[in-house]
Amino acid sequence: MKPTRTDPSRWYRLVTRVATLALASFAALSFSGCGGSSDLPTPVTVAAPGAPTALTVTGGENVATLVWSPPAVSASTGLPGSFEIYRTTTATTSATTVVSPTNFVTSIPAVAAQTTPYSHTDIGLPGANATYYYVVTAKNAGGETASAVASDSVTGPPVPATYGNNFSAALIFADDIGITNMALDPAKVWTTDLTVIDYNTGLRPLTAEVTAMQGLGQTALPYLPRASRINPLYYEQKSINTWQGEWAKASGVDQEVNAKWGDNLSSASLSSSAKIRIEMVLSKDVTATPMTIYPMLLLSGSGTNELQGTTGVAATATTAFVFATNARLTLQKLDAGGLPTGALVVDQALFDPAFPDGLNKLSGEIPVSGNFTYGFVWDPATSGSSAGKYRVTFKLDPTSLFGTGNPVNNTFMKTATNGVRVSDTEVYIDIDVK
Repeated sequence: MKPTRTDPSRWYRLVTRVATLALASFAALSFSGCGGSSDLPTPVTVAAPGAPTALTVTGGENVATLVWSPPAVSASTGLPGSFEIYRTTTATTSATTVVSPTNFVTSIPAVAAQTTPYSHTDIGLPGANATYYYVVTAKNAGGETASAVASDSVTGPPVPATYGNNFSAALIFADDIGITNMALDPAKVWTTDLTVIDYNTGLRPLTAEVTAMQGLGQTALPYLPRASRINPLYYEQKSINTWQGEWAKASGVDQEVNAKWGDNLSSASLSSSAKIRIEMVLSKDVTATPMTIYPMLLLSGSGTNELQGTTGVAATATTAFVFATNARLTLQKLDAGGLPTGALVVDQALFDPAFPDGLNKLSGEIPVSGNFTYGFVWDPATSGSSAGKYRVTFKLDPTSLFGTGNPVNNTFMKTATNGVRVSDTEVYIDIDVK
């Protein structure tokens, strides 16, 4: 018997006819309505949201605070998934010219069912009364709808100062004078009430920030807009500071403090070709009367781009920083025997008007850590200083009186964590500059 030979072309034609018949039958069944509910689903179209309303912009010191209302709920519009913020310095009333990828600032998630206003503070803006124009859009999968343009001018230096005034610790004003040399308001005390903040302390929030918070119905500190996506245990503080630790007045009351130099003076390598940060911290035990503080964390960035956070839960501190106005800093080179015999490289009292703000200026500061320190940035190059050993001395004495009203010294350094304590009013540390 001969084996049966298969014709490949006949087999191919048979398979093709069977497949075509099967597809045709399926199509007829699907589109004829037979076989139950088999209609193909109609694609769902998401309607674009309406436009944000009532956008206002309030300029402050290198910041602009935006407040806007979400779109009204409508049968013809969708719900926003986020609010996109755009900014330009080009004068315009046209929202379409502002809404551009090059002008994008940030995205704020929309909160379901929220009908109250939203806010955002844009920080680190060049000031000098520059005007900034903003548009906020409501965005979802269906599109992006723009608000009207709003604008305001921003004060502050043309190059923004490094922000860090997120004060979260406890502070005693030994002379009832703020860190900007303004006498504290005798009618005001530390409080979380936004209506009675004493701006003379030099602590933030600023008046523009308080105004923005009050516009949102906020009546007390801290301001907790939303939990951070970086660390959900903390609330983002996009304005420079919207909470502060407790402060107290102490004029006429002796303050016995501990003195501590910045750790970098003994642990870091110091170079005569680089700027050297000098810090002095005065602190006091307040165990008998604990003070209110807020946990603080640097969530991201640094300087003008930093994003701070707080848990918003008040805690208590048994140590407080102390600010006395009659501080003086001196810097003198040591001879081969380790004695300060040369001319004073630095001899400067706090608030001395002969020295402009900025580099080589002694000041009271709130650093990024949220604490208080006396700060001085020494640039050896500008003072003609070379490598060698130097003595840095911090004093509290009558010759330093540039504080408002020339208050008598009532702060005494009883201990020193590092360096050498000479007396109740003088401590020093020797540094090695390469």
